[in-house]
Amino acid sequence: MDNSKTYRIDRTRIVFEQFEDETVLVNTETGYYYSLSPSGSDILRLLEEGCPAGDLIHALFGNSKEIIQLEILIENFVQRLITENIIVDRASDRPFHPNGDLRAPLYAEGVSFPPPALDRFDDVRDLLLIDPLHQVDEEYGWPKAKVNG
Repeated sequence: MDNSKTYRIDRTRIVFEQFEDETVLVNTETGYYYSLSPSGSDILRLLEEGCPAGDLIHALFGNSKEIIQLEILIENFVQRLITENIIVDRASDRPFHPNGDLRAPLYAEGVSFPPPALDRFDDVRDLLLIDPLHQVDEEYGWPKAKVNG
């Protein structure tokens, strides 16, 4: 992963909603839906705001010296977002400077950082992929898929 790259949510296929302590995302092409942990939501939000992948550590933890293990964890999480096609490359339009924005680290010393988690679900995949205008059974209506034959 190139640490100078910036990313954005791929809004052509991802719809999402952020709740108090969780973000839920749906990939409208695959039918998978995802749940992000609070720390995962923080990372996704920072990326969406234009934070380069290499600056995530500083934006999350400031200048803490005990972040080497966390750096690997963050890199793996960002790579998973890329692999799941949730984020894509962004044409950088403005530099992101956490200190220039006078933003304190999200997880300063003493603030617990639970590992970021991205859970993928497919239990309603078939329903999410139904085209409600063209694939409904007229007798039952949506969301029962129309049976051809």
